[in-house]
Amino acid sequence: MKKFFKIFAIVIGLLLAVIIITPIALKGKIETIAKKEINKQLNAQVNWEKLSLSLLKNFPSLSVSMIDLSVAGTQQFEGDTLVLFKELLLSVDLLSAIGGNNIEVETILLDQPVIHARVLADSTANWDIMKTTEEAPVEETETSSGDFTISLNNFEIRNAQVAYDDATMDFNTSINGFNMLMNGDFSAESTDLNLNASIEKVDVAMEGIKYLNGLKVQLDAEMLADLNNMVFTFKENNLLLNRLNLAFDGSVTLLEEGYGLDVKLATKNTDFDAVLGLIPDAYINYIEGVKTKGLLALEAVTKGVYIDADNLPAFNLIFKVEQGHLQYPDLPKAIEDINIDLLVDNKGGSPDNTITEIKKFHFALGKNPFDASFLVKTPVSNATYKGGMYGKIDLASLKEAIPLDSFDIKGIIDANISVDGDMKTIEEEAYENIQANGILTLENFYYASKDLPQAVDIPSASMKFSPKAIILEKFDCNIGKSDFKLKGKVENYLPYVFKDETIKGVLTHHSNFVDVNEFLTAEEPVVESEEDTTELQTVEVPQNIDFEFISSFDRILYDKLTIRDAKGKIIVKDGAIKLDGMGMNLLEGRIIMAGQYNTRDIQKPFADFTFKATDIDLTKTAYSFSVIDSLMPIAKSSKGKISAKFNYNSLLDEHMSPVISSITGGGNLFSKAIEVSNSKVLNGMASLLNNDKYKKMKAEDIDVNFIMADGKIIVKPFQPKVFGKKLTVSGEQGFDQSLNYTIKTPVSRQDIAGALGFLGSGFSDSGSDYMVDVIIKGTAKDPKMSLDLSEATKQAEKEIGKEAEKVIKDVLEDENVKNAVDDFFKSLGKKKKK
Repeated sequence: MKKFFKIFAIVIGLLLAVIIITPIALKGKIETIAKKEINKQLNAQVNWEKLSLSLLKNFPSLSVSMIDLSVAGTQQFEGDTLVLFKELLLSVDLLSAIGGNNIEVETILLDQPVIHARVLADSTANWDIMKTTEEAPVEETETSSGDFTISLNNFEIRNAQVAYDDATMDFNTSINGFNMLMNGDFSAESTDLNLNASIEKVDVAMEGIKYLNGLKVQLDAEMLADLNNMVFTFKENNLLLNRLNLAFDGSVTLLEEGYGLDVKLATKNTDFDAVLGLIPDAYINYIEGVKTKGLLALEAVTKGVYIDADNLPAFNLIFKVEQGHLQYPDLPKAIEDINIDLLVDNKGGSPDNTITEIKKFHFALGKNPFDASFLVKTPVSNATYKGGMYGKIDLASLKEAIPLDSFDIKGIIDANISVDGDMKTIEEEAYENIQANGILTLENFYYASKDLPQAVDIPSASMKFSPKAIILEKFDCNIGKSDFKLKGKVENYLPYVFKDETIKGVLTHHSNFVDVNEFLTAEEPVVESEEDTTELQTVEVPQNIDFEFISSFDRILYDKLTIRDAKGKIIVKDGAIKLDGMGMNLLEGRIIMAGQYNTRDIQKPFADFTFKATDIDLTKTAYSFSVIDSLMPIAKSSKGKISAKFNYNSLLDEHMSPVISSITGGGNLFSKAIEVSNSKVLNGMASLLNNDKYKKMKAEDIDVNFIMADGKIIVKPFQPKVFGKKLTVSGEQGFDQSLNYTIKTPVSRQDIAGALGFLGSGFSDSGSDYMVDVIIKGTAKDPKMSLDLSEATKQAEKEIGKEAEKVIKDVLEDENVKNAVDDFFKSLGKKKKK
């Protein structure tokens, strides 16, 4: 017995050694072969963190696992990950593999796969990674049923994320949280397969429009699989789209090229309430307690062979609602008499054979019925369309029937519009062959929302439609305190709608009053503060709009500024708003502006303007523009009128504020006279010179030339007249408010006597003025002043030297002095003789 156990222990030990050592011995060889074969077949970068083989994990099956397997693109898809697996697991029955003819695959597991399929605008796909090779044709040989086969028991996908982006169609879809488990006996000729699948969220968007948003899918199906002919016939099944319960039957055949489809899908519930089941769970609270009546029919059938997007099977979709009724709890009105008849049909073959027709779309809100219909044929080759909408919508009644708590709305929309045409006619601009006629009116419209700074009130608006243009007969609008009246013509609107081409228009506009301050919105809630926290945000000007506004404003309020009689042409084109000779009266003068606000490159918006101002009141300018007060606080202490002509250019940041380093421009500013009193600069000068007369100055004949560059305003030397004397001013001022000015000014001897007193008693306080440099530094709000007396000192020293020479000369010419000197030298001579 001991010998038996000893032998048994040796056998078990050897088996364990084989189980442990075999995968280790094979791992390197398998990994080398795998990488070699992959590199032969793919134009891609394939990597994995870890490859493991094990007999212990699922003994007696051999488990092959690849951890963090990724497939990334090359060339234009460099660094673009196509597929990523947390783990790819394959479990194979070892004995069946050794047996040879039938390999039994126990499990294939794809754990947390991430797949991102992309098609570029040139139709290049990132999954097209197989290398093209020329292979000799392989002669097919007949095989018996007993030849080599592979069977599969379980196939599982855990928490997959799938995305598909197609730039050729502006199409995007994503699938999140996809789980699937399929099992059955794949080795049998015919077997029952069980399929359980779920998706947490499906999103589908095309051309910026979301067709599915957070759709939840659950599928439980049992299929009869004919594995010889690869025909899968649905038996019992249940499909949930959110909460809409669907059943389907039929079969799917896997062909050498494409799929054979014979499938029918229909709702299990025929109550109108079933359509609410399509609403995503995230929005379910919006329909809680909604009462519905009516009948629903949803049926989809497809039969034929699907090969690719250009070769489709026949399909048919019918969606009908009859006598529908929808009423929200706690709201007085209901949407009644809902009748919808939608048909999508294709007899098979090309997608161009698809017909989409809304035969009926009808509802009644209050006493106002509304109807619409639409038909589209040949959508690929030449989309032919026909339809219209007719009726009234009372928006106040709509708010009483549907909860619209986030905004307030009312008014009457009255529409009678019909269209009949095709895309080819639009492309050829043969508008006379298109029917697009009707009228749309809006009465007593009101809209208010927390997202808008002011409510929009449109007492009356009327538009007439023709194939070539929309005639805006009347448009009266009030936004807050501001009023706008528009009329004119809009052309090329059909290509704009169908082909995203440029819409054109010429409109005449007039406003009695516009309060621009009401349109400024704060990024954060406004709090009481001395600082203004209101900030604009960059507004992008659409590039496919070509509008010309002939505008006039009787009065505009902007910041603290009142503008009157503003007239000119405003052009919106190529992503820019351009002013063409916009003139206005303000600040007791007049300004004419030309230039543009340009967002063609939204990452680098810019402003480029020229200004011509005549007789503008300086004090009112400072009190009207916050930026003037910030850069030149002295302006508030000034009286006078200025005229100016200059140009300005700068990039704008995300708040539409100038990027300081990018500001360029310059020009000329002139004035007959400006009087300044009680400013920090003058008070500082009066203190330095110990004379209060400098607290008030009047400058005449001001003619300033300046340039803007490197974040500064650089002022070229100019010579105004102050106290009847010319002084020279030059220097620069930063947009950060820093100052660096020099004022070279003549100062009377009496005013500067104290400062030059160190020269002694030889200094005289009578005579011509001394030249003094007044240095102004610091900031506009806190200027720092000093005197540079070097030139005055040199002048004083020179005068003292001349005065000393004169004194000596006078002394030498005095008779008494002369006699004393002579006597002195004579005495020296007598001593020498002795």
